[in-house]
Amino acid sequence: MTHQKHYFAAGPAALPAQVKQQIQDDIIHYRDSAISILELGHRSEAFTNILDESRRCMRELYAIPDNYQILFVQGGATLHFDAVPLNLLGSHTSATYIDTGLWSAKAARSAQKYTRVETFNGVSSDANEQSCLDPSEWTVHPDSAYVHFTPNETVDGMNCADPIDSPIPVIADMTSCLLMRDLNVADFGLIYSGTQKTLGIAGLSVVIVRDDLLDRAHASTPELCRYDCHAEHDSIVNTSPVFACYVMQLMLQWVSEQGGVKAMVEASRVRAKVIYDAIDSNPCWSNTIATNSRSSINAVFQGQSPAHTDALLAQAESCGLTGLQGHRKVGGVRVSMYNGTPLCAVEKLADLIANMKC
Repeated sequence: MTHQKHYFAAGPAALPAQVKQQIQDDIIHYRDSAISILELGHRSEAFTNILDESRRCMRELYAIPDNYQILFVQGGATLHFDAVPLNLLGSHTSATYIDTGLWSAKAARSAQKYTRVETFNGVSSDANEQSCLDPSEWTVHPDSAYVHFTPNETVDGMNCADPIDSPIPVIADMTSCLLMRDLNVADFGLIYSGTQKTLGIAGLSVVIVRDDLLDRAHASTPELCRYDCHAEHDSIVNTSPVFACYVMQLMLQWVSEQGGVKAMVEASRVRAKVIYDAIDSNPCWSNTIATNSRSSINAVFQGQSPAHTDALLAQAESCGLTGLQGHRKVGGVRVSMYNGTPLCAVEKLADLIANMKC
């Protein structure tokens, strides 16, 4: 018996069928041209249109104010673990990092090469549960150039609230939640996101940065890492990752057609409820994240024993449900449900989770 296959990996993530079909068509002939999208030049009018339309769509989806630049930078989010301090420290000698999991901790370690890092543990543990502290409880060093946090921790399955009314610029790594989270861009100094989870494929990142932060870069910052340079050259500083930009544009258009960010947030809520209800209904499984801090995007859980986890992964694989192995540092099961994940796939997996025998 054959099964339709569905992919739950943390990234690169599943793309919507409609987007994949358009990619297939454009690989042969891009729109009305005689060339493939893979052959499109980064100095061509067609590529300029891709970037312009992507900016327009992103600005519309999040009502991004005019005093923010939208940049498309070659490379993933990890690049910005270094680029953020290099661009934003200015005359400051410290930065605050909120530690909520693996990725925020990694960002803090990278920043230590350039400045004194004040790290605040943003996770509290009560009995056998962990939860994100409310931003009002964060301790932010008053002399910090900025405060950095990761709203959604993909490895730990943790979701944290956005801070508001901060006198210090708030920097957010939204690689796993951009276009899947309601937010007021004006509350942030800078947002960055790799595109391979919610926005397309690997090799590209989006940076949304407030204009007044563009004059802080250290003089030794490499040109390709300078946000002011990308802003000045409309994100075409060198040969751009044309194909990744093109897929991002398709994803932005698809999100708009589905009803925008609010529709993505609601779809994510529904998928998460289906999965967590299944986990909570079966004593075979354990999730140590407090309900109000559970990620609606990356559900992470453990079996009572490694054998239970292995059995679920094997059964899921036989049903065409793949990419469920937990991160190598934590093990268990990780169900990543990005914008391209269909509800029918989540329901099929939830049935396996709920009915697994201990």
